[in-house]
Parts: sequence; structure tokens; C-alpha cells
Amino acid sequence: MAAMTKQQRLRTTAEGFIAGLVVCGFRGPWRWSHLDWELPFYRVWRQWPPQQRTPDRFPAFQVGGHGRSSQAREMLWQLKRTSPFHDLHSQELPTEPRGLTPLEYLEIWADTAAPNEWTALAEAFLAEMGTHSQ
Repeated sequence: MAAMTKQQRLRTTAEGFIAGLVVCGFRGPWRWSHLDWELPFYRVWRQWPPQQRTPDRFPAFQVGGHGRSSQAREMLWQLKRTSPFHDLHSQELPTEPRGLTPLEYLEIWADTAAPNEWTALAEAFLAEMGTHSQ
């Protein structure tokens, strides 16, 4: 498999993370400011096995981001019009992205981790955010 660019790693991670949130019942829209969600995301990301197992397939997240690392918010910026989740800040998330179930979507469009792993990341994130209201 060819090496992924930084943008490809960010985009695939965004697709997987958001689809995982849909599997967990999160409907959006995404209303958290980056000041509210990034640190909880970093905490669960550090513990997530796939990014430790194959770090070359995932972005390196770091507060402030530089060069080879990124801030978590950069991941969401990669959700372009080609993504079913590109309107996550203004609309509910689609429950059938591209006409697929969220799990099918994960299998096809976020194949850097297994669907259950993306779901585990999303569940851990939502648990971290449990004290914040949407």
C-alpha cells in the first residue's frame, strides 16, 4: 500500500471518527468549540490501539500542531463536500451515509481501522464529553 499523505490520514480519520459517532447514536450537529472537544479527544486518541499499532496510517495529533503533527480540529477541516459529513457543524449527521449503514460506511471509507475500533474511539470520546452539553 502506498504511503498516505498527511491530508489523507486526516480525512480518513475524520470519516472514521464521525461515522463511529453516528454508530453510537450521536446525531449532531457538532456544536462544541475546539476549546471544549480537543483535549478530551487527545485523551482518548492516545489510548486508542489502532493509532499505536500502525502509526503511519493515522495523523499525529498534538496541541498546537506543527510540521508532521496536527491539531485535532484540522481533521474536521478535511471533511470536504465529497464527504456525507461535510455539514456536521450545521446539520444532523446522516444515518445512512452514501446509502450505507454507518458500519458498512466504516468498512469501505475508513479502512485504516476495523468498524468496532472506530466505534470504540467514538464511545470513549462521548464518555469524555459526557459533562458537556451539545
